[in-house]
Amino acid sequence: MDYIKKAMLILFLAAGWIACKKDKDPVIVIPLSEGNEKIAFNGIAGAEAGSSAGNSVYLNLSSDKTYSVLRSGWDLGFYNGNDFRVILNNTSSAAAKVLNKFDLQSVTAADTIGLTLAVSQTDPQPRDLEFFDDLHGDLNKTAIPAVSGKASDNPVIILNRGAGGGIAERAWIKLRVLRNGNGYTIQYAGILDATFKSMDIYKDPDYNFQFISFEKGLLNVEPDKTQWDIVWTYSVFEANFGWGLVPYNFSDIIGVNYLAGVQAKENVYADAATANAAYTAFNKDSLANNMVVEGRWTIGNRWRSTQPAIGSRPDRFYIIKDSNGNFYKLKSISMGAGNDGGTRGKPEFKYGLIK
Repeated sequence: MDYIKKAMLILFLAAGWIACKKDKDPVIVIPLSEGNEKIAFNGIAGAEAGSSAGNSVYLNLSSDKTYSVLRSGWDLGFYNGNDFRVILNNTSSAAAKVLNKFDLQSVTAADTIGLTLAVSQTDPQPRDLEFFDDLHGDLNKTAIPAVSGKASDNPVIILNRGAGGGIAERAWIKLRVLRNGNGYTIQYAGILDATFKSMDIYKDPDYNFQFISFEKGLLNVEPDKTQWDIVWTYSVFEANFGWGLVPYNFSDIIGVNYLAGVQAKENVYADAATANAAYTAFNKDSLANNMVVEGRWTIGNRWRSTQPAIGSRPDRFYIIKDSNGNFYKLKSISMGAGNDGGTRGKPEFKYGLIK
């Protein structure tokens, strides 16, 4: 009996010690970044020209961290939301044609006759827009149709993986995408191949998309959707040369993580001195007259100018609201065009927490 009492006493004291220890363990809270007076984006992947920087660079304002990924390193993104959508790699200028065929083996080289599925930098045409995802990021307007729950309704797609910004030409792909429970199955092959490969992709709500490479399979591209705010990259977007909107490739374009609720606003001033003073003075009281707006390209290419070769535009800065409701101000320092003193492909910015 004494043995039992002693054992129970020891267990009681041990439980009390563990409870006290738990009470005293510190709760680690990572503070918000106050900003950075000079943060560099390393877009250069190798020996390429800065105007064709091989990397996309993501920035998380609240942690003051950047993350680089090869533009040529992925092929398709599979949406993790409620809908079943597949995006093309706009950073490689990938394009796709939907066929009125539903059997991969029935598609041959004859189905590619007359197709270029590429951006023309010298003679872009409005009719080419149909081969690209909606350039503003509307997931209801992807080049690949919404994936039907009825397998036989999902057509064959011909994909040019893209050669935008100096990416080497790669063999075209024929593919079909099917639903697989709460995920996808992709069937794919070279245009001349008689057999195809398959890959399963399952949704992960922590990310906007699941990404694949035809060579490497499943892979990470974007960070967790709450861990990035903007991305600097090369991308197909739109331009107007007088005959309507056309697809056109842009260097040094900045996208906003709009699918995670990040919003932004551009503030333009009379000159650099006025903009610098306004940036310094901008605080939480200034937000009342500065409503941020939704959109993928609310920053876009307006932060810099290559024609004329001004480089980083010193007369403006941007207000950004992240997915957690924190507000930051962001201003470019240099981007390596004109006389702004920077290095092309390695732009520099400063930003600060608005408080």
